[in-house]
Amino acid sequence: MDFSITAGEEDIVFHVASLVQDGLSPTDDDQAEELGDEVRPALQSLLGKGWLVVDEDRELALSTIARHIVSSRRDTEGPQA
Repeated sequence: MDFSITAGEEDIVFHVASLVQDGLSPTDDDQAEELGDEVRPALQSLLGKGWLVVDEDRELALSTIARHIVSSRRDTEGPQA
């Protein structure tokens, strides 16, 4: 896993995490429709770096390590005002 991601990629990771936490199963097409086609290279980069995984239905999810990192980040950030 490549731990070096851009701020934009990090935003996408947290966005996908939020969608999955809400019980949704986003695909790359869903993300492109919502965020614009320019998100596709970042999604591909995150897949290549091991942050995101995709299943046979093209549904995006966080990798096991990414889930742990996101969870740890949320725990240390505390409540948002």
